[in-house]
Amino acid sequence: MDVDLSARIAPATEVRSLIARAMLGSQNPIVERIGDISLRAHQRVAAARLVSLISSHGGAMLAEPVGLGKTFTALAVAAHFNEHLLIAAPASLRSMWTDALRQTNIEAAIVTHEALSRDQRPALEAAFIIVDEAHRLRNHATKRYSVLADLCRRSKVLLVTATPVQNRRADLASQIALYLGRIAWEMSDTQLAEHVVRGADVETRGQPALDGPHRVSLPIDDDCLDALVALPPPIPARDESLAVALQTYSLVHQWTSSRCALIAALLRRRSRGVALLSAVEAGRRPTRAELSAWTQAESAVQLAFPELVTANEPADVSLAEFADSIREHDEAVARLIASLRSTENPDRYRANALLDIRRRHRGERIIAFCQYAETAGALRSLLATEPGVAALTARGANVAGGRISRDDVISQFAPTRQPDVSAASAGRAFPPSDANRIDLLITTDLLSEGLNLQEASVIVHLDLPWNPARLEQRVGRARRLGSRHPVVSVYSIAPPAAAERMLRIETRLRDKLATAQRAVGVAGRILPSPLLEPTPRADRSLAEENTAVSESLSEWLRSEVPSNDQCIVAAAVRSHREGFLALVREPDGHRLVVDCGNGLEQSGAAIRRAIEASSGADIDFDRARLSAEVERAQAWLAAREAAATVDFRAATTARARRAALARVAQAVARAPRHQRARLAPLAAAARSVASAQMAEGAERVLELLVSSELPDEAWLRSIAAFGELNARPLAKNEARAKVVALILFGADDPR
Repeated sequence: MDVDLSARIAPATEVRSLIARAMLGSQNPIVERIGDISLRAHQRVAAARLVSLISSHGGAMLAEPVGLGKTFTALAVAAHFNEHLLIAAPASLRSMWTDALRQTNIEAAIVTHEALSRDQRPALEAAFIIVDEAHRLRNHATKRYSVLADLCRRSKVLLVTATPVQNRRADLASQIALYLGRIAWEMSDTQLAEHVVRGADVETRGQPALDGPHRVSLPIDDDCLDALVALPPPIPARDESLAVALQTYSLVHQWTSSRCALIAALLRRRSRGVALLSAVEAGRRPTRAELSAWTQAESAVQLAFPELVTANEPADVSLAEFADSIREHDEAVARLIASLRSTENPDRYRANALLDIRRRHRGERIIAFCQYAETAGALRSLLATEPGVAALTARGANVAGGRISRDDVISQFAPTRQPDVSAASAGRAFPPSDANRIDLLITTDLLSEGLNLQEASVIVHLDLPWNPARLEQRVGRARRLGSRHPVVSVYSIAPPAAAERMLRIETRLRDKLATAQRAVGVAGRILPSPLLEPTPRADRSLAEENTAVSESLSEWLRSEVPSNDQCIVAAAVRSHREGFLALVREPDGHRLVVDCGNGLEQSGAAIRRAIEASSGADIDFDRARLSAEVERAQAWLAAREAAATVDFRAATTARARRAALARVAQAVARAPRHQRARLAPLAAAARSVASAQMAEGAERVLELLVSSELPDEAWLRSIAAFGELNARPLAKNEARAKVVALILFGADDPR
């Protein structure tokens, strides 16, 4: 291999600074203040990294844990680019974003996730889009995702979420594909993590310490598992599948939340059965949509006219047998409800557990989260004589004296503001009287996203949701940057043992958490240990390793140092390790390649070890070793470059791209010889589209263009024009990866 080994030997401090400046850029200096908001150091560091990623790839993800001020970090990034801004956020967070925009003096349009689901789009095209709670866009098959992907086709994109991995790694790939395109689906965990900014040591940044989670077991054996499993299968509507196991799991999960939630679910089954039986007795078998014509509320059913709301289609089973099955199921459910109502109610013990936690944290504010509104309502009723207890669900808020507004409840848990702050942004100017004070709020996951409830210092998980991200979101409502509390305590009410055996809830959640931890990390301990023994700190995630690398490199920054692309700048330092750290210039930026004794690597953990090893004092230089290491690194880079080309072609073998290449070839072959020279530039431009990076929204448009019925030349022109607007071409092959700086580390030369 022909490798240019000319090198300039320099002091290690100079080479370290050169490497740090190349990797961190100019640090993309972020202003310390935007509007009325002073940015903290970690916010400026994160914003600088995001600016660099967005400049290189067209997008990035901010996945800092809940409570570290992601909103203002994101707005600092948007302010840096200073382009027409669109914010896509849940409707419940619109006022929060409006307030943040006012405080930072930034103008932006806001579109809600719910509006996107209805295909409602902003009037003007945005050049920069912030997607808040981006994990809600993890399903690429939804209308919401499709509309947002179209909006992101030609925009810079900043994804913001504390919990990007909800269930599996595909969640992360789906979100990153919004700006990177379908190559995201083919990327490794390490490659995906390079697009994610997440701090490695959040405990040092002004958040309260975390105490728990502590497991709370109930002193009652509430074992009705056998009765739930023994229920006859529910009767499906005409267009429903008989997902018996799934529906049984749903009942068991409601049981783990509360007796009230389970009974409510069983009552809904009975109500649905009454509606279905009414239709069957009228000679109809309704679909799911037709069943919605019956109004159901608790155990009451308002019947519609079956003949008017159901189609008279031939039944695939005997309606008489069908009616018998419905009655059998209804009788079994009725017997189970009667049995549950005649036995001791475990919800009383759940309420007592809350009182015990309240006594342990006297004077503190507590938020108890659950999945089901029935659980919140039942516990509120059991604690009706207790002052300072409120329940909040989608239906509204209640205290001992009756209904109160949602805002009145939330204001008591939001951070205290000074009296001179305007009403538009203030939480509450003055503390409530003792008579109106709420110190125990029982609520559903309605409040688990987006809100700042840092006046609370205790979080209780009344149940375990299917999605572990909910657990982190719940804790993050109180454990926030700038909280006046030094510690946030967390408790988890244990599910009945039999239910845990069947659902394996904690096992499933731990598996999902392991997936999230590997890619982006999780904030502290999420689940309680079964025996309450200390849980060892998890290894850093890939994204956190990348952040740790940046933080380590920032310590190497010195004054501006000269650089010369014509030769390698090298140094040698003393270390107990043997190896090297090399700075590589690639077509899309700079990378680090290291060898710490395990061969050449690019992982964050290996780079951190190499940075540590490269921090020693200068030693005598061995030019022969430098020559050998540079040649080995260049050979590795060449092989990786070739493999990356193959991998990218594989990633872009989506049907639309294959079809585009085939149609280009056919168009050229069909053209008369005298026209081929004129079509050649169009054909080349069309071919480049098939190998270009483009956002997911552009991929979807390409699918439509490829199948369009246009004459060959018009089609080639449309594909070429599409590429000019939507494609980010790959760097040309002649811009090969090259080692530009290198630090050898090891023992002193024995000479």
